[in-house]
Amino acid sequence: MLVNPFSGNSSRSLPLADGIDDHTGFPQQKALDIITALHTSFADNKPAQVCQELLLELISLTGSEGGFMGAMEKDYYHQPYLEVQAIINIHWHANVQQYFGSRLERGQHFTNMDTLFGKVLLEGKPVLSNHPDKDESRYPAVFRTFLGIPVCHHGETIGMIGLVNKPGGYHSTLIPLLQPIALTYGTLLHAYRTRSSRESLEMTNQQLVAELHALTSSLDDIVFELDENLVFTRVWCNQQHLLFFPEHEILGKPMVDLVGEHANAFRQLADTLLRTGDPQYYEYADIRQEMPYWYAVKMRTMPASDSSPRRLLMFVQNITQRKRNELELRQVNADYARNIQILDITQQMALIGGWEFNLVTGQVFWTRQVYNLRELPENFTAIFNDLVFYHPEDKHLLEEAQIQLLRHHQPYCIDLRHISAKGTVKWVRTTGIPVFNHDKVTAFRGIIMDIDKQKKADIELENAARSRSEFLSVMSHEIRTPLNAIIGIAGTLQDQPTATHQELLQNLHFSANHLLGLVNDILDLSKIEAGKVELEHIPFNLHELIQGISGNYQPLAAAKGLQMHSYTDAGIPGLVQGDPVRLGQILNNLVNNAVKFTNEGYVDLELHVENTSGNFVTICFKITDTGIGIPPHLQDSIFDTFVQGDSATTREYGGTGLGLAITRKLVELMNSRITVESLQQQGTTFRFSVTFQVPATQAMPAREGNIDPANMLTGMQMLVVEDNKINRQVMQLQLNKTGAAVTLAINGKEAIAKMQEQTFDGIMLDLHMPEMNGYETIPWIRRLQPNAFILVLTADIMPEATEKLRQLEVRDMLPKPYKAEELYRVLYRYKK
Repeated sequence: MLVNPFSGNSSRSLPLADGIDDHTGFPQQKALDIITALHTSFADNKPAQVCQELLLELISLTGSEGGFMGAMEKDYYHQPYLEVQAIINIHWHANVQQYFGSRLERGQHFTNMDTLFGKVLLEGKPVLSNHPDKDESRYPAVFRTFLGIPVCHHGETIGMIGLVNKPGGYHSTLIPLLQPIALTYGTLLHAYRTRSSRESLEMTNQQLVAELHALTSSLDDIVFELDENLVFTRVWCNQQHLLFFPEHEILGKPMVDLVGEHANAFRQLADTLLRTGDPQYYEYADIRQEMPYWYAVKMRTMPASDSSPRRLLMFVQNITQRKRNELELRQVNADYARNIQILDITQQMALIGGWEFNLVTGQVFWTRQVYNLRELPENFTAIFNDLVFYHPEDKHLLEEAQIQLLRHHQPYCIDLRHISAKGTVKWVRTTGIPVFNHDKVTAFRGIIMDIDKQKKADIELENAARSRSEFLSVMSHEIRTPLNAIIGIAGTLQDQPTATHQELLQNLHFSANHLLGLVNDILDLSKIEAGKVELEHIPFNLHELIQGISGNYQPLAAAKGLQMHSYTDAGIPGLVQGDPVRLGQILNNLVNNAVKFTNEGYVDLELHVENTSGNFVTICFKITDTGIGIPPHLQDSIFDTFVQGDSATTREYGGTGLGLAITRKLVELMNSRITVESLQQQGTTFRFSVTFQVPATQAMPAREGNIDPANMLTGMQMLVVEDNKINRQVMQLQLNKTGAAVTLAINGKEAIAKMQEQTFDGIMLDLHMPEMNGYETIPWIRRLQPNAFILVLTADIMPEATEKLRQLEVRDMLPKPYKAEELYRVLYRYKK
């Protein structure tokens, strides 16, 4: 064993040397001692330890500061490199690492063959350099001196020894001194590797034999060995019952004697195998009728050797389950094909196509219906970014939706216009969703549905609804405008009534309010059917609402000789949260009908607590009369639009048949249902229940007092913009009471001219006017007189008008006809 000379083991260490100048012996003797010790060291140690100790001895022998040694190997591309086995006293830094081309791969690898050590490996000759900085000018100097000795075996370089930094440099006489050591090391290393390889092969062979035995014993297959005469020589089978015959009856028998009706097939397989050497395969059914099994036989040859002739291996495998699986797979494939066909027909009938974008493969798939919709051949390459197939005005919708899907995995469903490759324009509905696999998005999928007919029908319905809305808006304006004049004049005249005019004025008021009620019913029904009615949720006094409704109808009931009663349970709270206006509309309709259709007896309005839960209370409203009743065959239809009992009823009692239709729809908006019980000539009862939230405090906000208009706007300049002459006169009379100075204009164009001449504090504006309407005038008011307040008085109370005014930031609007006190309450906010 090579031992570090400083270890103290003098019996087995090499003599200490200080370079080649030795005072205790000749260098050749030291080299000989190293060679002698190498033989012993390889017998006791592994090459890595031998290298480390040998390198120490060589550094000592040559007087070097450091060194390295290792074996030459080749990489995947057959490029040589040095696998370092020992390295001593080489300071590791960036320049050294760059010089060696150092790579940590299961140890230290030096790969830079453009160096002095690379020259040793590539040329297989010693290299001595006492000026590496000149000899290797392409690299930063890392060594002062260098000596490299190749390690060879039979003329082939298998490694090297590198010694560096000897003070004063290396002398060429060192090379013949070191070469026998390197040669001895190479010979011993090769012998060690050969011995190790042989031992490894023997162990591997033993292991393979054991594993082969274990494998063949554990296989479900049956393995037979046959000689060239096709006689069975060995059998491996872990389940003996699988054999056709006991194992001892098989060995030594010819194959054709034991395989029955398959003898010819097996013989042909063997002959072909022996002739060509190509492996053979054959499937067959069990020859035993009671055994419904299938088998596969594989035949292949085992090469002959000096010790054994050529042999055949035959593997017999039970493939019954595979055969069954194949049958099942064929059935599944048939079912799958049928399902695909049904899906294709379904998509064709429903005008739906599907698409998928696979994030893993980047592939995009379209179903046949997508190609049909886009009028493309099915060999066209599907694309995910398909904006080219959509209308230019709609592309941004899909583009934004696809961005949200890709970045944030947000599904989309949008309707837009599709343009095929041939220019056909259709409305489609396209959707996209992310597909998750183990919480990771792996694909996007969606559909494209042809909704052209449906969309065009919807557009026609929208146009029809818009036309109806516009018609109702015009009719509202045309009816409410004169009504506003009538009610305004009547209100003005009532301020100074005379005995002659008192009854006429009352009749005028009644007729106007009756006509207004009919108009409101029509407009309410239109808004409810359009889904544009939203209920309020404000606190109100339910007791006062009931008392007010009952009090309103007391005079009419008394005039007909009827008793009018109202009753509320003691448990009903004073304040509840809801929509008092719509609830009052429901109750007014029902009580009005009860009084109208009752000639004798009574009318009752009752409220009962049905349920209380936390801060919620459910109240049942019950309206009962002793009137003419409703025929049984009409009780299911009285809530339909424009339906009354019969034509005689209409002639006697009047009405449009809208009241109950509106009532039912309002009750349904309150998440309730109205019912009716009636007997002809005995009376009728209507019931419905509403759940209210009870406010935490029962204190009602203070009510606003009456407004006195006298001198309220004294000194203020008001501009009235109204095309109707009578309404202009009414508005001027109403403003005269406030003390305001009034200027009149008949349309927006005239109003702009007057605003350019004079400054106004406020502008009262109609919406529907010739030449320039109110919507067009409002921006001019903002521009010319930004400090003036705007009050819109309009007969157009449709939701579209309200939304337009909201967009124009108009805060104050009064619907015509309005009461004078409502006008004064709005104007009071702008009092100086």
